[in-house]
Amino acid sequence: MYGAHNIRCNAVAPGAVITPIAKNITSALGGRTLGPILAATMPSLARAESVAATITFLLSDDAANTTGAIVSSDGGWSAL
Repeated sequence: MYGAHNIRCNAVAPGAVITPIAKNITSALGGRTLGPILAATMPSLARAESVAATITFLLSDDAANTTGAIVSSDGGWSAL
């Protein structure tokens, strides 16, 4: 409907993102013990730069034909 006017509306659905806050929580919960187990069975956590790259793609001309989409940027967590 608005594509003819070059108006796009998309959403990014980020998963868990590594931040200084998450690192402190992991340490507090015994992340050293669970870390290797989770790393073997779970997808990786995203970095803020990875989520930003998804947003940058949606803002670029490469995504000119993408509208009305919800793009998961969660490293595969939603595929589990």
